[in-house]
Amino acid sequence: MDNPALGDQRNAGLVGAITLDRVVRASMVVVFVFMLVLAYTHNVNWDEFYFLSHVHAFLDGRLDRPMQTFFVHGFTWLDALPGHEMEQIFAARLVMVACVGLTTISVHRIALYFTEQRFADIAALGFLTSGYVLAYGASFRADPIAAALLTSSIAILLTTRLSVWQTLAAALLSALAVLVTIKSALYLPAFLAVLIWRIEDRIAVRRIIITGILAAGICVSFYLWHASGLRVAEGNQTANNAKDALNTTLLKSGIFPRSTEFMSWAMLSLPQIILVGIGLCAGRNARRVLLIALFAAPLLSVVIYRNAFVYFYPFATPLLMAAVAIGAQRLGSSRRLAQLVMVMLAGLFVQAALALQDRAGNQRATIAEIHRLFPDQVAYIDDSHMIASFPNPGFFMSGWGIARYQAAGQPVFAKIIAEQQPPLLIANKTALTLTMDPSSANGAEPVLLPEDHKILRESYVHYSGSIWLAGGSVTLTDEPVELALPFPGRYRVETSQPVQIDTNAVASGDILSIGAEAVTINGPKGVAVRLIWDTGVAPVAPESLDREVYTGFRMLSP
Repeated sequence: MDNPALGDQRNAGLVGAITLDRVVRASMVVVFVFMLVLAYTHNVNWDEFYFLSHVHAFLDGRLDRPMQTFFVHGFTWLDALPGHEMEQIFAARLVMVACVGLTTISVHRIALYFTEQRFADIAALGFLTSGYVLAYGASFRADPIAAALLTSSIAILLTTRLSVWQTLAAALLSALAVLVTIKSALYLPAFLAVLIWRIEDRIAVRRIIITGILAAGICVSFYLWHASGLRVAEGNQTANNAKDALNTTLLKSGIFPRSTEFMSWAMLSLPQIILVGIGLCAGRNARRVLLIALFAAPLLSVVIYRNAFVYFYPFATPLLMAAVAIGAQRLGSSRRLAQLVMVMLAGLFVQAALALQDRAGNQRATIAEIHRLFPDQVAYIDDSHMIASFPNPGFFMSGWGIARYQAAGQPVFAKIIAEQQPPLLIANKTALTLTMDPSSANGAEPVLLPEDHKILRESYVHYSGSIWLAGGSVTLTDEPVELALPFPGRYRVETSQPVQIDTNAVASGDILSIGAEAVTINGPKGVAVRLIWDTGVAPVAPESLDREVYTGFRMLSP
């Protein structure tokens, strides 16, 4: 006769398991709802604007670098959307959310190959709640695209019988990933892991090798087609770009160049790390341990990889979630597994609370104001190509870009101002902020070369927020004062009292057409006079926009 107490325990365990399963699945829905909200509200990172600028450069015939720009073919439709860059990035982020969804499906499929449905669900949730996936997993950059393509390819190679169509699909997905970003090479150990896992199936091994050959052929063919349509600038040849990327991101980066980001990720992903450890110990299966170790290779590259910023982890960690599923299965329906899932969810809400603080309102206002001032394209200067639809003759002032610029030791902005005559400058990141707004530098030295620092200071005056316009300013003395403007054009006068500029008696708000020669200004001693580029529309108050447009990467510091 059955013991009623034992029956009650079984029923309680079953109810608990059902409840946990429902919580896990509902939580995955919540994550994607959060992602959709963040796609619109979350502060846009500088390299998302840079990523978008490649699309516009391609459409305008200005794209001059073939390496890692193949993605532009998939996003030309963004230019047809109403609105400006912020609306385009919002739409692009929705595509990135879909990429995260595809990555999650692939994680689930791989985990299901090793475990049961409910533990595969936990692996999928483990990925979505691990460090930085919520806030940065759907950013508009190469990482979400490559992660979706690579994990999908590996899921096909690992879990299917590899029919002709499946083999072709895996090859195409792998090739596209490499074309999107060469960091896809960090997944090579994972492909080796699949080959080793299926080593006893000769047909599968042969088809995996064929997949690799096909992927290489597709990649080369597509790359040559893409490059043939571009006018490649000097120094942007594939060999040069590949060499620079290898030296900068791997060979010269030292040990643990992004240790802070890694420690923060580990804090946010502690339940997943515990389950991975349990999964490694489960069953003492040497081949499975090797598989998990090779699946961990993208993450382990943080030891030497320079660009392991927060957005790298959603790219590097999906395959490792297979070990989370194995660890969850080892724990079964125990209370400890439920507790780990609850900690995952607690971490999720911490990340959501932090991400929701990083609003994009000032970015929207700043970009809207720039398009109001300049309804048509003009050349401009900024750190990060924030107005992606306008031509930016400068360089991308990332840490890598600044290092290359300083190593070259060649000023660049005098030539740009003389030849391109950009009326707009946006001091939106450190390099230009230190030059244009020294009061906010807190003692930090300018990073631009002295010649560039000087000419930018002399060529632009503050308009509002991070926006600066071509112009110049002087304070009058007893003698006439000369003021040289950066290039000819229409300038608006700003002065507290009427003054004389050359032969013109002017007051504040008057517009002058000024040539290449310096102007002579006469007026009462001590009066400040500014000449600022006239855009043809009424200006806003200088304090109407905030100078800070980027919040930076949000981390929980260890």
